[in-house]
Amino acid sequence: MSIVTMRRATLIGSYTHRREILERLQTLGVAHIETRGLTGGEPHRTHVELQEALGYLLASPYRRRMLPPTSQPDRQQLLQEIQANRRRREQVQDRLTLLHRHRQELEPWGEFEFPDLADIGRQRLWFYLAPLSQRQALAAIALPWVVISHDHRQLYLVIVSPTEPTPEQVPFERSHTGGASLRKMHLEEAALQVELEKLDAERYLLTRWIRYLASQLARASDADALDLAERASDTDEVLFRLSAWVPAQQLPSLNALCDVVPVALVHRAPAADEEPPILLDNPEWAAGGEEALKFFQLPDYRSWDPSMMLFLSFSLFFAVILADAGYALAGGALCLLSRPRWKRTRTGRRLGNLALAMFATSLIYGVLVGSYFGLAPPPGSWLGSLHWLDMDDFDAMMTLSIAVGVVHLMLANALAAWYARPRWRALGYLGWVVMLLCGFLLWRATQQPLPEPLLAMPWSYGLIVGALLVMGFSSDKPFDTWPHRLQHLTGGVTSLAGLTQAFGNALSYMRLFALGLSSASLAVTFNQLALQARDSLSGGGMLAFLVILLLGHLINFALALMGGVVHGLRLNLIEFLHWGIRGEGRPYQAFANKEASTWIK
Repeated sequence: MSIVTMRRATLIGSYTHRREILERLQTLGVAHIETRGLTGGEPHRTHVELQEALGYLLASPYRRRMLPPTSQPDRQQLLQEIQANRRRREQVQDRLTLLHRHRQELEPWGEFEFPDLADIGRQRLWFYLAPLSQRQALAAIALPWVVISHDHRQLYLVIVSPTEPTPEQVPFERSHTGGASLRKMHLEEAALQVELEKLDAERYLLTRWIRYLASQLARASDADALDLAERASDTDEVLFRLSAWVPAQQLPSLNALCDVVPVALVHRAPAADEEPPILLDNPEWAAGGEEALKFFQLPDYRSWDPSMMLFLSFSLFFAVILADAGYALAGGALCLLSRPRWKRTRTGRRLGNLALAMFATSLIYGVLVGSYFGLAPPPGSWLGSLHWLDMDDFDAMMTLSIAVGVVHLMLANALAAWYARPRWRALGYLGWVVMLLCGFLLWRATQQPLPEPLLAMPWSYGLIVGALLVMGFSSDKPFDTWPHRLQHLTGGVTSLAGLTQAFGNALSYMRLFALGLSSASLAVTFNQLALQARDSLSGGGMLAFLVILLLGHLINFALALMGGVVHGLRLNLIEFLHWGIRGEGRPYQAFANKEASTWIK
């Protein structure tokens, strides 16, 4: 639950051994190399071909067992075979799509084939689409015509004429049917389907090379990264120098590298004007908050890691919005059933653990509000004894939602103050904590008859003290000279302009209560509709009851899931991080060898 301490490392070694040193450093995989704005450039053609071929095989709905190959194939020949299969398969699919579309256009005309012109006196057949609203215009057509069929919009009209009729002769839109009949189209479609099955079988057989292609792609990516590292190093044809960021706990590994290759290591702490890359350290079970944080922004290196707070508060907010123990049990069951799929990857495991925590918290909150698919437990039951929160008490639930928001924002500023110590800036964060707390208590005091004047209450003085702290200590500058003190004052005045935003952010947490109430109300409404349908219909009442109950709760569950995720993330990533995090960091990217499993999903 912290930002990993970084050290600025400089490697100095012999230029003739540079390639070997960089290869060993890449194998070690502990350094974030400063590329100084360099890019990898255009990817190598072989790299692109490998990526396209692997992606094509991974998209196959069926795969062979991916065992390590006993023999290495000819890579170029394999790529050509995969590319030929892909190209021909795309051509067949495109032709099938065109045939399907053309057949749909041709079906209203029926089954027919064009005879030889000599057999019909050099006459030709011309096809037109006549709107039903213009049916009376058919009487004015002097050429021989017949209506083949019709639908709810138009008539399908055939004109007999040696040449194409003019718009004056037939004032309708012409339909271009082509020369192929429906029978020929069906035969061609059947042949193409057979060929597509053959191509799919070949693709299935080619999937045995997925692991081989993934290893080749990993090697190609490693080679590109190695070339970039070479270009990022400084050299004078005798020595080379490479700058990198290394986690402090990995320095022993880097020192061990110096014992086996001719390279020297110099490292130091980051300078005040340097921004090391961000590497977060969180336990696997709670790292879902880290994944949510990366979705929005990484904290500054000199800030703090809010991943655990996001993990806990996001689970709580989701529970308040879902507000039903039955939905929580259903969602948790679905999450556990899909566990074999999401546990395959590191990100999947992290997000899966977060989802389990969300539904577990939702189960506890659903029991407290006494909602089980919109049904309340009997008052005398043991579940009824756990029903502590009343969703129908609007004043209490609104106060609870705002209190949660105030505490959330106070925690953001308190944690920011803790990590800002011993700088004077920490007092500015504490000022916001005092102002938020006193503002909430003053608001609560106005909800009931005041025993004393508002200005005589201690919370009013707390607001003043908090405002003075914010005004005096809202800068990162030291407090040693008058120019720096003036910067504190001007920064404090600017920060106080966000007072209305602070209380607006606190009030925005009322969306928790509003969304939770809407979810609970919809569940009750669907139950009532299902009961009314069962009691009012003499035949099929039970079927209508089951359909309304199932579809209604599915819709409500989906809406609650979307609302819980979207608004839970919003309150954490916008309101919370706005007050607790200053600046934005860049991610730590280790210079390391890629694993073949990275490309197989």
